[in-house]
Amino acid sequence: MDNDVDEDQATDLTVDADVVHGRSAHGQRLSSLDAAFLEMESATRPMHVGGLFVFDPPEGGRAFSFASFLKLVRSRLHLVPRYRQKVIEPPLRLGGPVWVDDPDFDLSYHVRHAALPSPGTTAQLNEYAARILSRLLDRDRPLWELYVIEGVEHGRVALLAKTHHAMIDGLAGLDIATVMLDLAPDESDELPPPQPWKPQRTPTPSELAADAVRRLTSSPAGLAESVDRLGRAPRAATRRALQVGRGVSRVARANLARPAPRSLLNQAPSSHRRFAIQRVPLERIKVIKDTFHTTVNDVVLASIADATGRYLRRRGADTDGVWLRAMVPVSTRQESEGHHLGNRVVAVFVELPMFEMDPVERLQVCHDAMSEVKSSHAAVGAGFLIGLGEFAPPTLHAMAARIAVNTRVFNFLVTNVPGPQLPIYCLGARLLGAFPFTPLAANHSYGVGVTSIDGWLNFGFVGDYDGLPDIEVVPGMLVSAVDELTACAVAVSARAAELDARRRPSPVGEVGPPSPDGRSGRHDVPSG
Repeated sequence: MDNDVDEDQATDLTVDADVVHGRSAHGQRLSSLDAAFLEMESATRPMHVGGLFVFDPPEGGRAFSFASFLKLVRSRLHLVPRYRQKVIEPPLRLGGPVWVDDPDFDLSYHVRHAALPSPGTTAQLNEYAARILSRLLDRDRPLWELYVIEGVEHGRVALLAKTHHAMIDGLAGLDIATVMLDLAPDESDELPPPQPWKPQRTPTPSELAADAVRRLTSSPAGLAESVDRLGRAPRAATRRALQVGRGVSRVARANLARPAPRSLLNQAPSSHRRFAIQRVPLERIKVIKDTFHTTVNDVVLASIADATGRYLRRRGADTDGVWLRAMVPVSTRQESEGHHLGNRVVAVFVELPMFEMDPVERLQVCHDAMSEVKSSHAAVGAGFLIGLGEFAPPTLHAMAARIAVNTRVFNFLVTNVPGPQLPIYCLGARLLGAFPFTPLAANHSYGVGVTSIDGWLNFGFVGDYDGLPDIEVVPGMLVSAVDELTACAVAVSARAAELDARRRPSPVGEVGPPSPDGRSGRHDVPSG
């Protein structure tokens, strides 16, 4: 027995194992964070995430067809059982929403066929993706859709994936996407037949109500109903409160109590979106981060800050002395949880400079900001605040979600999700890029998603259709920002190599200056 819990308290503190793990007798209960994503959604705020995957079919290989892809999905659907489940809620909102099997599941509804007028340009592909991603998912069905888009220029094929945020977070999203992807071009040559599936019975409203009541009376929330029982809480909870106290205080003081500054990027969004994509060689980013002793994420944030500042000035905004606050989700998922569904994320907030400044100085500012966040307990505090929702009655939880999404805590979202650095295939076609689509919160009209795969950083820029009508110029500004940092890194490396050569003692018998090879410190950086 833990020394912090007296034996006479052991029975009172015991909680049903099903409750602890979010299970019920009828379906699996959504976590507080997943339920919050459902509460946040409205006609102008779709809360799904997405990805645009572009493939290059092999020359002389089999064609990438819709029929073959549908066969692939059927053969692997058993690996993602959540894809056959929908969300239902207990009557009178007595409890949180629950995942249950969809007895009317229809794969042809979720996997769809589309085509651009050949040869479809990147701009046309972006426009089509934005139209699809602007639409709400049907709450009466499993919360996902997949589109096979043919007619892309150069004979390419695209997949557009759309999944509700309540269903998955970024890191798990990559794992689910790879269910349809392969590490070898011939891995899908022979597909096994689909595994049989029989849906579990859908619970009745009375059964859901009974489960909800059972949870309310046996969960830690029930302890809050009695001062006497609260007084017997284990001292471990006190230690936990002390551990996260500094983090909670910092989050509240720096972010919740002080709204983010007003910005062109913070307009009430319409129900439509714009989407733009860009990819950058990862090796180029690594040269920069190695030269200036930062991280890949620091370089990404600095480049996005530079590009965003340029865009604001293009739109006529005054950026002198302007710092905008970016929310950067950080996954807390453990490696052992790699294939588990649901969200394991906390949010950190970083102030980014929008004004013109030396690119290396901007990179150092972003590095220092992220280092300060990591050294503080900000991420822990944010995670603790999110976790409080696990013990809140459903009605209060719904109110909290709506308040949170309508609070101007940050100016824009930046997600950066690492993926596998090796070739990826689907039906023999090699993946060229995977570009994320992020949702917009209330009073937000701009967001950036980043994914690294197979030696490339893939950027997806999301803008409100009305608020940011020229979002397609931002990718070029990002490339310019990376080019400037690259030039600085090459110059610094060349200068360092030159100084090192001058300090190096001459070999015995050498007359004159060092050889050209010894003097040169030039780094060849991939173009693009």
